[in-house]
Amino acid sequence: MLNPDQQPAANRLQQALSGLRTALDQWLEDCFTAGHGDPAFTQTFRRWEEQLTIIKLYLHRAEARLLHFIAAVPPSANMADSSLPQTQDHGELGYLWRKRFEEFFTQHHLDGAYRRLDSVLDYDQEAITADIITDLTTMCELAQKTVDAIAAMPTTQTSDALEEFAFYRVISPWRTQGHPAMCDTLRWLSETLREQEEW
Repeated sequence: MLNPDQQPAANRLQQALSGLRTALDQWLEDCFTAGHGDPAFTQTFRRWEEQLTIIKLYLHRAEARLLHFIAAVPPSANMADSSLPQTQDHGELGYLWRKRFEEFFTQHHLDGAYRRLDSVLDYDQEAITADIITDLTTMCELAQKTVDAIAAMPTTQTSDALEEFAFYRVISPWRTQGHPAMCDTLRWLSETLREQEEW
């Protein structure tokens, strides 16, 4: 159990994770209903740009709260046990999201291909052709897993368990899988919307 000195930092971390869950839920709901009631895809893309920016901010906040929590908790010799909440096996979740996005892009006659540089600092690197639908699908899969994990997070747990949960179930997956896809998607949305603007 957490002692009283650790509780404020733990509360702030849990609040940041809860806020992230809410932001992810809202974006997933918007993606699920994409195109319904929107006369043009630009309105959907503007919402997605705003929602993904909010999610990005919540991820930064959760990471900062985790660092504060670690600093407030003395090192422990006891590592957390295997009682971390398990995420669901979503099976064909990626296929279903991909199909939904493909239908949306087909409906609006949009091309999902774009040019990507893995590193803008590597002058010798050549751009490769990437697919924005793949990036959106990756983020939706990860968002659903994150939402499910946070929903199953115990309200009372040890400091080690909370630290491991926040890092391994939320921060690490988004830094390794979600962040690259999110950065590319935000840039793609911005440039697509800029191209559609009337001057």
